[in-house]
Amino acid sequence: MFKKIVAFSLILVMMLSVLPVAKTEAAFNKASYKSLTEAGVEARGKIYKHNSKVSVKVKSKSNDPQSLFEKLEKVIFAETNNPNQGDYMKWDIDEAETSFSVRKSGSYYYYTFTMNIEYYTTVAERDKLDSKVKSMIKGFKFTNKSTAYDKVKKVYDYVCKNVKYAKSTSDKKVYSAYSALVKKKAVCQGYATLLYKCYKTLGIPVRVIAGNSTFSGNDHGWNIVKIGSYYYNVDSTWDSTLVNADKNYEYFLKGDSFKGHTRWKDYSKYYFYYKQPMASKAYSAKTAAKASKRTKIAKFKYKTPKFTSITRQKATFKKIKSATYQLKYSTVNNFKKKYTATVNTKKINYKFNGLRNGVQYFVKFRARKKIGNKKYYSKWSIIKTI
Repeated sequence: MFKKIVAFSLILVMMLSVLPVAKTEAAFNKASYKSLTEAGVEARGKIYKHNSKVSVKVKSKSNDPQSLFEKLEKVIFAETNNPNQGDYMKWDIDEAETSFSVRKSGSYYYYTFTMNIEYYTTVAERDKLDSKVKSMIKGFKFTNKSTAYDKVKKVYDYVCKNVKYAKSTSDKKVYSAYSALVKKKAVCQGYATLLYKCYKTLGIPVRVIAGNSTFSGNDHGWNIVKIGSYYYNVDSTWDSTLVNADKNYEYFLKGDSFKGHTRWKDYSKYYFYYKQPMASKAYSAKTAAKASKRTKIAKFKYKTPKFTSITRQKATFKKIKSATYQLKYSTVNNFKKKYTATVNTKKINYKFNGLRNGVQYFVKFRARKKIGNKKYYSKWSIIKTI
């Protein structure tokens, strides 16, 4: 079981109209407002301390509070090297309600976001969990010769053998890693956040994935963990049930096509795959891993192509395997159609024709490639002037 209303599904419980600065100038200190990144880092620090009320001030040109807050969330829950941040921090939050107020001055909006938060665990319980995780890892006696696979397997075996699936959620702590390791019982959210905490502590890249079971249709959570160049799916919740029934694992280090699992939208986006590339098949020490189809598409879509050289006579591109190219050149840097020429070429260069003397041109290009039965485009290159 995975609790869907967690972390910051933004609930704008109060929206104040934009207040004219002149009427409230005495109480309005512009210097106290921060950039989105600075405010997100500040909020992260307050959430780390388990503050029940977290307020941050953001200066922005955006007049869309929903979009702005979503960007703020991404900063708050960004992946770091700290096992108590990132996905662990996000999924240790039971409920969160957010309100905001905003003032406008000149071209800027000055937002105050206030989050009221309930956590599954206390700071003392988190500290106790940290101590137990470190003690458990120490007991494994890993050495410099221990591989990432050795570490992943050892932790996975321990969790699957020692944590039982909680039959009741009346105690909300069963959603936590604390309950999984200390009380030896949890639902899938507790299993997944415990693995996250353990692998992060070992320096192994890992994420918590939220989705659904295609067997039951219920919300469900699991992990992806990185070995070598790619991530693999692991579901300790389901494998713990199997191993305790003296059966073999069925959900350990599987490729991108993961039987019985469907990701929520945020975890299926190409950008997520670009940042967390998935292997096409299950892990094997004997066979070199290959990227899954969705990973290949993601890598291509977020690839920034580069010019090798460019003059007013010819543009040459750095070759991208199996790709063709689309080039735009224009007398305006926003590439409005009226002033823009678009050309397609299979070659890694293009000779310009008919450029007007004394006129500056802006040039950019992107690659395109057929993957499967569909064509995909890379990002645009940086804009060059000739």
